[in-house]
Amino acid sequence: MAGLLTGIGLLLCVGSAHAQRTAENAVAEAEDAFGSAVGTEVIGLYTSTSARGFSPTQAGNLRIDGLYFDQAAALNARLLRGSSVHVGISAQGYPFPAPTGVVDFDLRVPGERPVTSLVVTHGALFSYDRTALEVDTQLPIVPGVFSLGGGATFNRNAAHEVAVGDENYNGAVVGHFTPGDDIALTAFWSGLKTDAVDGDRPKIILGNNAPPRFRADQMTSPAWLAFGFRQFNAGAYGSVADLAGWTVRAGAFRSINKTPRSFTAFLFNTDTLGQGDYAIEQTPPRFTKSLSGEVRASRPWTEGPRRHTVHLTARGRNRDATFGGGQTLRFGRAALGAFPDLALPTFVTGERTGSETHQFTGGLGYEGIWSRVGQLSLAAQKTDYKRTLVRPGAGPVVGRSAPWLYNGAAAAYLSPRLAAYAGYTRGLEELGAAPFNAVNRDEAVPAQLTRQVDAGVRYQFTPKLQFVAGAFQIDKPYFGLDRVNVFRPLGDIRHRGLEFSLAGPLTDTLTVVAGAVLLRARISDETAALGASRLTAVGPIPRLVRVNLQYRPPGVAGLVLDAKVESLSSRVVTVNNAFRTGATLTVDAGARYTTTVAGTPVRFRLQALNLANANGITPQPSGQIAPFEARRVELSVAADF
Repeated sequence: MAGLLTGIGLLLCVGSAHAQRTAENAVAEAEDAFGSAVGTEVIGLYTSTSARGFSPTQAGNLRIDGLYFDQAAALNARLLRGSSVHVGISAQGYPFPAPTGVVDFDLRVPGERPVTSLVVTHGALFSYDRTALEVDTQLPIVPGVFSLGGGATFNRNAAHEVAVGDENYNGAVVGHFTPGDDIALTAFWSGLKTDAVDGDRPKIILGNNAPPRFRADQMTSPAWLAFGFRQFNAGAYGSVADLAGWTVRAGAFRSINKTPRSFTAFLFNTDTLGQGDYAIEQTPPRFTKSLSGEVRASRPWTEGPRRHTVHLTARGRNRDATFGGGQTLRFGRAALGAFPDLALPTFVTGERTGSETHQFTGGLGYEGIWSRVGQLSLAAQKTDYKRTLVRPGAGPVVGRSAPWLYNGAAAAYLSPRLAAYAGYTRGLEELGAAPFNAVNRDEAVPAQLTRQVDAGVRYQFTPKLQFVAGAFQIDKPYFGLDRVNVFRPLGDIRHRGLEFSLAGPLTDTLTVVAGAVLLRARISDETAALGASRLTAVGPIPRLVRVNLQYRPPGVAGLVLDAKVESLSSRVVTVNNAFRTGATLTVDAGARYTTTVAGTPVRFRLQALNLANANGITPQPSGQIAPFEARRVELSVAADF
């Protein structure tokens, strides 16, 4: 807390500048409730790791400023200004969409005014104790031509939901070059270092029974049982306009994730009382590296009320990874809240497995917009995919695929306020890697053909308040753990759902971002002993409702009151669907006050999270279960100098 008070004191003593961090507000900037992020605020139904019951990150559907990016390491907070999820009607006209949705990242590109921002955050309550310091700056080196920006973060969490405690440092540098009106270039580098402090929390693997009720602070470990990782991203992207009517955009990105020697604890076959089989695995150092990028040329032209655009694209990636080689030692029965305090045993790790993935895709797309009538999007892509797996003591296993991918979407403007849309997309998507409790842990699944159909309507109540309702169906191959814990293809999975969004100002003082999704996630396991079985998939939420509200009290300039309500339906927690979690409701509340102190914009932000201290379970297809975070309070102070 002393660090927080010191930070506040510094904020009150510095002069004025153009606002940057103090003005960030995800609710105010959201165009729909399908998922967006601004700074550290994440709102809406979907994120980069969860959309329509799948993960866009896992699928490989990420973009930086619209250009293809194959992520091995997450973009850190000092590099990333925000993101948006494109599904349904928000994907209409988005070049070369993909099933599961596309997530587009927006970097902290420096502007033309000098400004330095400082944010100090402290959170506490019961066992929760987090302190963070964030600094961002931008400086015009050559005004109007070249600007340089960057930032750094220190974060210390003494009661992390994953580790008993962790520390991380991250930083980024971004340069923006505009030598002419038609040329722009952005280059960046970012790095992140994270280490567990006082031990990694065990992974709780449920048995064939109802889940126990527990909190993160019941999952303790010996101090030597720790993890860490080092993540780096670098790249450059830019555009050149008016080349004989064409605009060319290009980007190249390098993404690296390195994990030193690490330890992971497990409680296998955990019963309803929280008792299970305690084990610890040591894994040797491993890494994932990817080089990816895209070149796209677009040519628009106008024909009366119709605007046409043709897109030509070429994108590719090279990804290398090592994994496996770990040894697991078992230590008998243990219980949540009573894990043994073991001395460091001797582990003997083995050789690692390697994989190489090469993919190149070329495509042609068309977009047509007819004023007051509708729009049409069509695209075809040819991809060449090759994956080589090299296991210790065995020859390489090579898999290849070269399918045609295509998509088509249309929207009709039925009235000045009402639009209807429909679309079909066929993609080649990654399905992730084998979970940590699989025999072939971390082995990446070869990319698979997937498809999506969706349709819906959008109604514009006012220019800023809109309602969207849609239906979708996504089909993918199903990979899971078989009876001997090998992660492999078992059948098919289908997600059918309805999604709803209402976003915008209801009045001059009240803004809402409200979304709901009703999802039926069904798997068809063709390997079942008694013939094909059709069961509900573990993981996806059948009913999810998220509502964010912001209220500006009249007469109190700069004050915003906010609340978030999240309702989750019950979910199955075992593959045989025999056991479920209960439904849960969580409520957050907060306030932000933006003012000027000594000529400096300052924002005070107070948040109370999980006010009712709801206790629920999040299940994963691997069998892992994790508890909700407990009630906590955070105060942050931001200033722009």
